Amino acid sequence: MGLIAVAIGLLATGIALLRWAWLAKRRSGMTAVVATGWLAIAASFAIFVDALGGERGTAFALIVFSLVALLGVGATVQFRARRSNGRDKPAEPEQRNTNWTRAIAKSLLAIVLAGAASIGVGVAFAVAMPMPATDKMVIGGIMVPVLWGAGMAWTLADSKLLRATAILFAICVAGYGIAFLPSLLS
Repeated sequence: MGLIAVAIGLLATGIALLRWAWLAKRRSGMTAVVATGWLAIAASFAIFVDALGGERGTAFALIVFSLVALLGVGATVQFRARRSNGRDKPAEPEQRNTNWTRAIAKSLLAIVLAGAASIGVGVAFAVAMPMPATDKMVIGGIMVPVLWGAGMAWTLADSKLLRATAILFAICVAGYGIAFLPSLLS
């Protein structure tokens, strides 16, 4: 156990020397500090390997090296107040007068057409991908709720209903076309 403590001490010394040389940035005379730091780290690895064996010693030395380096870096962390940046502000939704017909149309578009489009893409994936049948079905099924949610979010965020309708309808046609057209033609 005494050898392990010496090895940990050598590791900490080597990392401290390397950190010191790194923070000094291009000052003359740091080459000897860097070389001494790496020699201390190499010596500690040799001690770990000698005490614990090749596989366990190397693994343990790497773990201790990582933990000591993390502690060394964490000890010098500085916390500063975050600067406000104009890019950090969330995008404001477009200000537009609302009415009931537009709200109902947008809701139907988001729920029904986005759902149909996501199901079409999921079925097309399950039919057309060159994978085992169970994998295709599972992945296609998992894709549907994710795509549906993304389609709903995009539809509700888009201010132009005709554009959203056209794109979702095109996705429906492409998805169901890929899924069912080859079987209808053969």
